[in-house]
Amino acid sequence: MHSLEPELRALHAEGAIDDATAARALARDGGQVFSVHPELRATLYAGVLMVMSGVGIALARNLERIGPLGIVAAIALLAATCAVPAVRARRAGRESGVAAEYLLLLAALLLSADLAYAERQFSLLGPLWSWHLMLLAVVHAVIAYAFASPLVLAASLTALAGWFGVGGTVGHALHLGYSTPQLGGRALACATAIVAWRYADRRARPGTRFTDVFDHFAANLAFWGAIAWCLEWPWAFAGLPLLGALAYASVRRGLRIGRESFLVYGVVYAAIGLGAAVAPELHGLTTQLGFVLVVVCAAAALLWRLRRRLREPVA
Repeated sequence: MHSLEPELRALHAEGAIDDATAARALARDGGQVFSVHPELRATLYAGVLMVMSGVGIALARNLERIGPLGIVAAIALLAATCAVPAVRARRAGRESGVAAEYLLLLAALLLSADLAYAERQFSLLGPLWSWHLMLLAVVHAVIAYAFASPLVLAASLTALAGWFGVGGTVGHALHLGYSTPQLGGRALACATAIVAWRYADRRARPGTRFTDVFDHFAANLAFWGAIAWCLEWPWAFAGLPLLGALAYASVRRGLRIGRESFLVYGVVYAAIGLGAAVAPELHGLTTQLGFVLVVVCAAAALLWRLRRRLREPVA
């Protein structure tokens, strides 16, 4: 049987492919076992989303027949069932498998939907109804720490951002239809709270697995807040310098820890903020589009150079 091993090793020796790529290619060429962990996690995440969609459709079609109390009990029972594998793994003193981790995430999301539905039907918190998001953040945080689950921690941080009044999409970040300065302030306040939580977590647990989750949430929220300020004058006088400082810090961190995602955050968010702040102030559609094109091309070139620098071997 023909083998590509000599060619692959030559490419690796020349530096054309990195160590990880060479190892995967050699394993596949030799018929050895190789990891499908990323593909498995993507499939499980898609499965969680599909189950949540199916639950919503089933409840909508059977609302009158089951009744509100029955629906609340059924969702709670389903959430408890999904959490069983993670509970058994914890009691056995072993780490949860990938499937158990995503089932635990599904349990947390079902719990979120159950609480939201119960609040809507029974008004459990009365005039304090908005605090159900803070309650969810606390409950999810307890579950995340109990099972050492970064996925459930992400659900907790999402609920916390919702309590601060920050949406989870780019459309909300660009703040269409809301008060831009207020959204920017809420996003920055939420990012500050997450950073404080992150440092407290690392101080209390040096071996924590949650640092990356905190970093990504805090970075995105801080950039969204800065961009929201860039969309309205005179707030842009504070938003643009803040955006520049955040971009510099993000790129520097990406280069220091070897994470490409922080390079993307710094360059892409800076380009979006600059274009959103300056383009509307220019006269003429052609001038505006030309400015945006220049910003996009400059951002692409800078990101390409930063990626090359990140992949350069350390001397």
